[in-house]
Amino acid sequence: MLKVKALVSFSGIVTMVKGEEKEITNKEIYEDLLRAKYIEEVKVNKRKVKE
Repeated sequence: MLKVKALVSFSGIVTMVKGEEKEITNKEIYEDLLRAKYIEEVKVNKRKVKE
């Protein structure tokens, strides 16, 4: 799964509004939206929490 952020609002197989974050599981759809500059990948920081 790839977490992305919408740079613009769009609708279709995937619908998002500008600023929304969502996980996209289909790599072809992800690549198409990325090429169109509709989305950007969100980097997820996985850091350990010390107890």
